[in-house]
Amino acid sequence: MRSIFARSSQLAGATLAATLVLVGCAPMAPNQGSYVLPPMGSNWVMARTNSGSYGAASVQVTTSRGEQMWQGEQVASFEEPGFVQLLRANGNLIAFLGGGKPVAIFDPEVRFSRPFEVGKTVTTNHQVTLPGRTEPMPLQITQKVEAYEDVTVPAGTFKTFRVSWSESTGVENTYWVSPELGITVKSILTRTAKFPSGPGKRENELVSQTIKK
Repeated sequence: MRSIFARSSQLAGATLAATLVLVGCAPMAPNQGSYVLPPMGSNWVMARTNSGSYGAASVQVTTSRGEQMWQGEQVASFEEPGFVQLLRANGNLIAFLGGGKPVAIFDPEVRFSRPFEVGKTVTTNHQVTLPGRTEPMPLQITQKVEAYEDVTVPAGTFKTFRVSWSESTGVENTYWVSPELGITVKSILTRTAKFPSGPGKRENELVSQTIKK
């Protein structure tokens, strides 16, 4: 789910919901089995544009599928320079790492509410452990599947579930999740004025991928 998910102790926000619109020429949503992470060694490149509290930059970021040890257990990882997401095999987000150290740990773990069904809305409550805080921070997430639709990005056109994702910290995100690739091919991450570091926006679009099947 890189999903699936944004960085740091300020909780840039993370993750998902999608709704199938059965009008016009909208594509038919596929049957979905259990979620499978991209295989080890897979890589994908996102074009990223930041503004506001995210900073001001337009860059390309490569994410690699790896594995790391977490509390004595081997877990999956989505790794980019200076930032790592730790995940279970089923896609559950365990923690964010920055510089090799935890910057956010989620309890219970955060995940997309699969299988995706257009119109499905789910609200979950979590505790987030952040560096320098003696008590976990409460976090409520509401995700809604807005549509099943084609989306065009630099890497091509993909059939996706569009998922809205709202957090009690003042985060309002939208994700376009490709069931075929098992990743988010486009996302718009929005920090509202309620967010601790102020408003900001991050837009990501898939440029290329070598996801092995």
